[in-house]
Amino acid sequence: MLRKILYADTEALDNYISIIDGYLYDEQEITQSSTTNKGGKVGVGVKAINAEGNLGNQKEEKIALNAKITDASKLDKIIKYLQNQDELRYYENINEEIWNDIYRDDFIEVLVTPRFSKLEEVTKAANNFKQLIDVFEPFLGNTVDEKSKEALNGFEQLSNSRNSNSLSCVFNFEDKKYPLIGNIDKNYLKTSQDNFVSQVYMLCKIQRKIEKGRSICLDEIFEDIKSMASNREQRRKMNKKDMSNPAEIKDKVNGPAFIVIPIAIYQ
Repeated sequence: MLRKILYADTEALDNYISIIDGYLYDEQEITQSSTTNKGGKVGVGVKAINAEGNLGNQKEEKIALNAKITDASKLDKIIKYLQNQDELRYYENINEEIWNDIYRDDFIEVLVTPRFSKLEEVTKAANNFKQLIDVFEPFLGNTVDEKSKEALNGFEQLSNSRNSNSLSCVFNFEDKKYPLIGNIDKNYLKTSQDNFVSQVYMLCKIQRKIEKGRSICLDEIFEDIKSMASNREQRRKMNKKDMSNPAEIKDKVNGPAFIVIPIAIYQ
């Protein structure tokens, strides 16, 4: 299957390939050879040999090629291996029966539509708007009041204070049931975030389930502050305070859902 890679966790791919093959390599030497005689060419092919020479009236010529092992080829090998081992299942939607049959550390391939967290989307929009203001202000004058500028600066500072390499994503099936939640590393993106919003395939590993009646909140602003509480009393006091995100950027995903480790995303 030909795949256009949008995201690939290179470290994970390398780890799995090293387990499958027992070693890891980035390039492979292949030999393209042809055999000729007095009557003309009698054979062309690719051989994993390095020998050449004359056999009677025949002459074998070779061209050595260094083939790079790409993320796409690594992904293809991993998927085929999992399929051959009967360790990979494919889903375009999930029902209760399937939910009950999926466990921690299972590999699944799914057809989903990703979205970034509300906080990521809002801070990105605010930063884009601020950049537009900076561009047009010399020509149009002060088009935004000081309070609005202060708010935009606040979003910019918030964006800079967060882990810039990690993006929280929700991957939804077409029916919006049993969503998958995972973090992707910006360093492994093969396309821009703007192109990362259409329906895609994803290979992932189940980390845990969020049962019905439970939920998870994405990109909580005060999560780091809560984790700084050194004793039970401090944590109890913090829990009494409303330290969740404002309603506009509160991103709560209700179970049943999955926490997953995205390995690759592709079309």
